[in-house]
Amino acid sequence: MADAAERPRTHRGVGRRNRQAVLRELVLRGPLPRTEIAEAAGLSLPTLSRIAHRLLAAGLAREVPRERGDATAGPGRPPLLLDIDPQGGQVLGIGISPSFQTVVLADLKNRTVAESALSLDSLDDPDAVIGRLADESRRLIAVHAADRRRLLGGFLTLPGWVDGEGILRNSYYLGWNGIPVRARFADLLGLPMRVEGLAAALALAEARFGAARGRNNVLLLISGMGLAAGLIVNGHLVKGRRFQAGVLGAMAAADADSRATTLERHASGFHVLRRLHGDVALAGMSRAARGRALLDAVRRDRGGEAAAGAAMAEAGRALGRTAAELARLISPEIVVLSGPIFEAPGYVAATGAAFREGLGEDGIEIVTGGVTVAPGDPSAACGLALCEHLFEREPDLPGLVRTAPAAPA
Repeated sequence: MADAAERPRTHRGVGRRNRQAVLRELVLRGPLPRTEIAEAAGLSLPTLSRIAHRLLAAGLAREVPRERGDATAGPGRPPLLLDIDPQGGQVLGIGISPSFQTVVLADLKNRTVAESALSLDSLDDPDAVIGRLADESRRLIAVHAADRRRLLGGFLTLPGWVDGEGILRNSYYLGWNGIPVRARFADLLGLPMRVEGLAAALALAEARFGAARGRNNVLLLISGMGLAAGLIVNGHLVKGRRFQAGVLGAMAAADADSRATTLERHASGFHVLRRLHGDVALAGMSRAARGRALLDAVRRDRGGEAAAGAAMAEAGRALGRTAAELARLISPEIVVLSGPIFEAPGYVAATGAAFREGLGEDGIEIVTGGVTVAPGDPSAACGLALCEHLFEREPDLPGLVRTAPAAPA
């Protein structure tokens, strides 16, 4: 429940809040009966009817038949359910990491309309990377977005620590610092954008529509070439004083021989590549090459190669022990494992076993991500774009009414 400072104080503010509450229910749980939407959003049925009329006129919502045998379809109930109209608009999702660079266009049901996966040779020049992804975004939009005015906005994820203005403060894994990512993409694409660090974004995605859906206290651990955590506490994303909550890689740890090291060097893809390629070869790899080598190591483990499996198991055990300590401290309802390395069965099994051994009988659930096992999966960024541009900020309903497709004769 919003505190006094957050409650809308004007009639217009109340109306906006009510429309956003209805859109939230439709995006995350639709199709729904009107009675259920009204109850969940705390609205009267007449108020809901007025909002539904506006959303239908704007082309954002549609009415769909109840399924045969629906227990809610009793006498006197409306025969139709209310749902988001997948054809009512589109959103853009962009992901950047050493392992993947993706651009995805999705409809309002988060179904992929078009996507492009890049494999850039170098990520050292942020202007070049941003320009290349903006070019690819414009290409997809030009070909697949029939009505540019119904492209609602975008969501971008990248590894590192992002402030409230969408400025990437620091990203060790990209080597970028102080880059105004949101402003640059918004200028190049002419779209409202939101930018979040990868761990924070994936924690939001899992809590809203993934493995942690409906949970208010979530710890997400992302592992690739580095390590990071995303944390949802009492339903709110925690970013910390300097937007750096979730920094895990520099935590002190001990390796298998009890030598002092950092968690990143012992529990992430960095350790796996050191075991498989050696320090000298690893030092000579670019960030992009390391990302590709880690994906290759995952494939080797999935194929049953003993060396890859042993390296994955060592790293996974180290992460599982740390995850158990974090779970004791934070007391989440669920721990979600995410990242490209969690497609490696050896890493997943070792992490889970060490976590359960370290935590004992506490009963905290640990799962691999529902939508974010591989963070390049388009469903995460585009799903977050839907949340951002449909119910976190209100779409331009009058403008959409003017551009809504004509009803069939």
